Amino acid sequence: MDRGLKTCRQPADLVDQKLDGLLKPIGRADGLVHLASRGGQGWYQKTLPEAKGIRGRIATLAPILHWRVCNVWDWLKIYAPIADYGNWATKVVADAYGGDEAEEINARTGCIGCPLASKEKALETILLNPAWSYLSPLLSLKPLYRELREPKHRLRKAGAEILKDGSMAKNPQRMGPLTFEARLMGLTRVLEIQATCNEAAERLGRPRLDILNAEEEARIRELIDLGTWPDGWDGEEPTADTPLDLVFPDGSAQPLLM
Repeated sequence: MDRGLKTCRQPADLVDQKLDGLLKPIGRADGLVHLASRGGQGWYQKTLPEAKGIRGRIATLAPILHWRVCNVWDWLKIYAPIADYGNWATKVVADAYGGDEAEEINARTGCIGCPLASKEKALETILLNPAWSYLSPLLSLKPLYRELREPKHRLRKAGAEILKDGSMAKNPQRMGPLTFEARLMGLTRVLEIQATCNEAAERLGRPRLDILNAEEEARIRELIDLGTWPDGWDGEEPTADTPLDLVFPDGSAQPLLM
């Protein structure tokens, strides 16, 4: 994305309008609310945070950062669907947040089955609606994603890693990409979940689910067949559950005791 932004003809005139304040936890620091109110509307940043190479050349506008949960819910449920405000089909999004009980449920939206979220509040809430209950197989995504993070499914650097500049990496023996076997296993299970939902959708006359389309599936399989690894990995590394001598950041090692 950074490379794309650098190619823009007038990067100084760019404004990245992000709705990054959407339904943040109600207990979020009041300081952010105060900052967001400066100038009357939203929060304005002169630079895109952590964007190397374009610092100071792009602005960020988060227009609803200071909104409360009730404000966002009113927008999604009442105003956005009105023609004068854009006629957006956002009512189902409001339902995902819990409708009238949105503040009490305090759900969040994001990746379905995000392994970093302790509870799947938004999905669980939407599944309570009979019209969307056919999507219940999606509850299997979180266990799958957490399983794929296990060491047995990933590669690990065997020892000290020397960088291009000759220095030693600060995190030797780091875990890395999924094995090809794990990728195929994950792909198969995601497609099974999608197929189950879509079979029910066809039967009930409901919207189909699109996690992976045929083109994306074909590309994933192609990259696996070609033996494509991320930069810095060649597939010869051991799996992360393989017992190894412990290597420290200074390059010293502690042999296995057993």
